Amino acid sequence: MIFIRILLFLVVLLILFAVYEIIGLLRKKALTSYVAEDGSFYTFGDAVFNISADSYVFHDNNQPVANRYQGNSNVENGLAIINLRKDPSSSDLSYAVQKEGWVDLAGNIYGSSGIRLGYITDEQGKPGINGSGRWYELWLKKHSLVFSCPPLASEDGDGEAATDHLLGKVVETGRIGKAKPNVYTVTARAGGFLLLYKDRQPKPASEDSMAEKMTWKDTALPAAVLFTFIYGLFYLTGMGKMTFPALGEQIGFISASLLVFFTIWAILRQIKIEALLDGKAFDDFLMLIDRNTGVGGLNNWIILTASAALLVSIFIYGSDFIPLQAAILIGAWVNRKYITREPWQLVDYQENEDNNQPDWSDDDDEQPDNGHTPPDDDGGDTPDNVPFIPDGGEMPLVEPIDRTYRWELDSVFHQLSGEFTLSFNPERISALRASNPFRLNPNNSFKSNVTELLNSCKNNGKVHQLLRYIKSSANQADLTELERMQFILDFVQKPNIEYENDDKCEEIGYPREYARFPDETMFDGRGDCDCKAVLGAILFREAGYKTAYITTATHAAIAVAFKNKPSAELISWADLSIVTKDGYMYYFCETTGDGFRIGDLGGTTKEAVEDIIFLN
Repeated sequence: MIFIRILLFLVVLLILFAVYEIIGLLRKKALTSYVAEDGSFYTFGDAVFNISADSYVFHDNNQPVANRYQGNSNVENGLAIINLRKDPSSSDLSYAVQKEGWVDLAGNIYGSSGIRLGYITDEQGKPGINGSGRWYELWLKKHSLVFSCPPLASEDGDGEAATDHLLGKVVETGRIGKAKPNVYTVTARAGGFLLLYKDRQPKPASEDSMAEKMTWKDTALPAAVLFTFIYGLFYLTGMGKMTFPALGEQIGFISASLLVFFTIWAILRQIKIEALLDGKAFDDFLMLIDRNTGVGGLNNWIILTASAALLVSIFIYGSDFIPLQAAILIGAWVNRKYITREPWQLVDYQENEDNNQPDWSDDDDEQPDNGHTPPDDDGGDTPDNVPFIPDGGEMPLVEPIDRTYRWELDSVFHQLSGEFTLSFNPERISALRASNPFRLNPNNSFKSNVTELLNSCKNNGKVHQLLRYIKSSANQADLTELERMQFILDFVQKPNIEYENDDKCEEIGYPREYARFPDETMFDGRGDCDCKAVLGAILFREAGYKTAYITTATHAAIAVAFKNKPSAELISWADLSIVTKDGYMYYFCETTGDGFRIGDLGGTTKEAVEDIIFLN
């Protein structure tokens, strides 16, 4: 009787899975994948019919959600036109596209100049836009390969010296049988997108910045581990079986136990999300478990042994351990499918010294900064500006853009002029804009977005380079603590960072509300009170000062406390402190204009303050 119930349960699951797969197969779309150096295919985007736009649209799913739309395709003069955005990682969120090429009915792909750049074939190598199916998929999926080719000799190219190269593949669903004559398939459009987009696709960011914050993937295996301990505790202590009586004792017990596993999985995921919101690196702990399990094929052994144990539990031992083995099997399978199996790499400390927060105390000896930063450092890992090209060779490095800042210390006791140059990689700035919380989550509250932004700005390389220069200059000029704080504040004020409203800034897409990352503000050289306050807050926080981000109904600024609670320089200003916390007196810092000193309220009053975000 138990075997019949288990069999019925598995049949129901199989039917539900089959229905889900069939629904996916009926959707008219095509997945696009690039081929890697090892011959593996990696899905990056898709082509999907959009009813409201009445055309096929292209997505790059490696981009942030707000930037995934990359173009569209329509038919003109008997050709499938491929329209793409000018800059795939542009942060302006514009849907404006331009014609990049077209595809003909034979599967040939052309660039905007009319030169043939590649073609589409099925898996057997037959050119065309129809694709080929596989028997075990019931021919419901159509597989095609996309090749690049050198220009023909008739097109001023050397067609004999070079060879064709496989770029990727396209898998189409939603079409039964062959395509109608003279009708463009989704494969044709997706193939054109794959080839014409290949040199435009931005290099993926690091593993941490690419991780989806809301994902279930990296909590599957830890949830299975946690469930194992809980299950063992219940089993060994004989605390009884949880069950759904309507399903029978065995099936009810299995269903209830698996429900506990999925509940643990959901709770663990929520804990991860809450930790991320608080700026805690809980993801690192999860990735440590997941990646270490994947290295060396350990996932495969876990799946193999769990499968064998599950069969023994079903057919020999009984139902007691079915939920446990099923949970382990699910956790290992998800880990194998979605988590990288690349081994850990040891990186020399000197290559990433900016990722470690320096000590800004006054008593450490430090070499003076020469006032210029290397062009390839954008605040963390050194970017790799040489993308993979299928037919060999390297692309030139991205030309860095220098920004030089000059400012004066506002003090009656000492004179000090600052001059410092930062070099920015424009591609990194574009990627940074695309990951801005105000762009990814426009419907969230201002406080939620600015809190996420402030929490994500720790250990910023550019900020640390600037602070090293400020500290070196302050040591040479023998500045007091108050003057050191003022020198930092003067950097954020005019003329270094001009004041400009968000809706007048083309570089960020004229948004209604937007606070920039510090690198964005320093690169643009302008921003409104939100942006300048974020830059000032991060500078003071990374310099070791207690810092708060303050907002009123119409304004944003910062407040800073001395490192020593009973500061002799500000003790007489105690009544002027805008807020007190943990014995520290925080003094208002106006970042928008010029000539404001530490403690000057300007047009702001204590009563006008509506919200305070303490950074440390």
